[in-house]
Amino acid sequence: MPRTRSLVVGTAVAALVSAAVAVPVSASQASQHPAPKASRYTLGADVESIDPTPAMLADDFYLGGYGLGSGKALNQVKVIDGRAATGILEDPMFPNGLADGVHVRSVVIGDGRHAIALAQIETQGYYSAYKQGPFGITEIRKDAAAAIAKLHGPALSASAIGVDSNHSHSGPDTAGVWGGVPTTYLKLVHDRTVTAIVNAYNKQQAVELWFGTAHAGVNGEPRYPAKDPLLTNQFSYDPANSDVDEELRVLQARVPGSGKVVATYLNYSSHPTVLGSSNKLVSADYTGPLSAMLSSLGGVGMQQVATLGRTQPARDDCDDKTTTGAKADVCKINQYAGRVFLRAKQALATARPLTGAPVVAMQSYLIQDTATNAPIVALEYGGLAAGAPLYRAPNTPWFTANELGAPVFSGRVGGLLFEGGPGEIYPQIVAKVRATVPALGHFTIGTAGDFLGYIVAPVSAYPEPIRRSLFDGDPLPAGNPDCSGGVAPIGLPSPIGCPSPIDNDNYFFNVSHTFGERLTCAMLRGAGAVMKGDDSVYWSTYAPCPAFANDYVLPAGTDTAFPDQPDLSAVLTH
Repeated sequence: MPRTRSLVVGTAVAALVSAAVAVPVSASQASQHPAPKASRYTLGADVESIDPTPAMLADDFYLGGYGLGSGKALNQVKVIDGRAATGILEDPMFPNGLADGVHVRSVVIGDGRHAIALAQIETQGYYSAYKQGPFGITEIRKDAAAAIAKLHGPALSASAIGVDSNHSHSGPDTAGVWGGVPTTYLKLVHDRTVTAIVNAYNKQQAVELWFGTAHAGVNGEPRYPAKDPLLTNQFSYDPANSDVDEELRVLQARVPGSGKVVATYLNYSSHPTVLGSSNKLVSADYTGPLSAMLSSLGGVGMQQVATLGRTQPARDDCDDKTTTGAKADVCKINQYAGRVFLRAKQALATARPLTGAPVVAMQSYLIQDTATNAPIVALEYGGLAAGAPLYRAPNTPWFTANELGAPVFSGRVGGLLFEGGPGEIYPQIVAKVRATVPALGHFTIGTAGDFLGYIVAPVSAYPEPIRRSLFDGDPLPAGNPDCSGGVAPIGLPSPIGCPSPIDNDNYFFNVSHTFGERLTCAMLRGAGAVMKGDDSVYWSTYAPCPAFANDYVLPAGTDTAFPDQPDLSAVLTH
């Protein structure tokens, strides 16, 4: 199948990126404030393409994120049109291919004795374990650690490797919720991700790490002002859901003495949903060109998504109104990426080096909960009938009956805390951790280790997601006070809104009413372990945590201690 190439990018986008690259990083601030002596770390980074082959694209290769299912009964008999990919979205602004299609990007950071790894797969969602075979994030982590164990360098265990998906709604449906992808593609993603982590490990060199932050701003919210707000809160009108993780966090590795940039890592919360459901070309959405823009500063650029829960981009259409189709899509994602890149440059302009004794650490934990979302459980065991052959492995500890398990990550680099959770984390969870744990900076990695949909906490956050998942939230239509449309009155009062199932998916894709609190407690536990050497120091301060003592008694690394999935690829080809 031929690859689809877009040949034109709006001049406004090109000018925006050029202006961003021209902004000085920290010269003016450095002249005013002499930098303290920086710590020495090691860092390596790598990028590998995970574009599907033409043969894979020809084999019912679906994109994920909009609607539900493939449109085929039993994933075989076409009922309605699904969202099968027709090619790869290519970006001529970056001829090196860094913004074309989808990639896995990785970074490894060491302190001389130990190392941690962070990697991001640019697909809609990626599971800990798969029905088809040993292709999940758990096997990726174990296989990469096994390969690294044969090398000479700082220790890097499977528990110290954090892998997420960027959740692009134009990315391959490696979750199986929207029709899925061939099993051969899952193997390709596994292999390339292991390669990216091992390559990053091998590329480590001595660096200084500089950390800076900036504010994204939230559209229409005075609490988060910005001249050009980058984010939108889906429930901005709801006091129980007013928190937004709108901080951009940048970590840049520079060669000691020369200041040459080795890598720039950005942690930022926004759904990769600049492109809509009309796009059928494989794309990382805005995170692809944003990472490519970060690489223009030198070395490797990597943007890793953060909370995601109810947090959308404040997107605009392409300024060049003469473009259409794929050309307009490329323009849109470059334009939004350029706005974020400008803000990342502002964060770098205030960056300061990490000082003190260099230290890196990461641990992972298994948390287990009862799934209370009947539709998700039904898809796990019978989704194939609806063209949604959910791929998550149905065995211990990942999914047994309605009991599910998933990993949680806690790590540190100097005084910086890194936390990763297995879904689209609500900002209140992050806010609780930040309010409890003192740290130089708080990095959050969303959809990390697994893909469990929206993770909501505390309980007070639930009413509005539930309402908006069932009703449209708009005022009742004039002349139709009961939403009946002139048929039989059903008497719904205006504050509830008119029925509109899946008007918003935050509740329908929420696996459990208690999983969010479990995640909060696991993050507090991990933060205590890596920052203080005591996993109870923060966990014990939060009242709900003793209710989840079954998680607390499991030692760190339990999530990596289970056997690999049996290889069923010969019989489960899709």
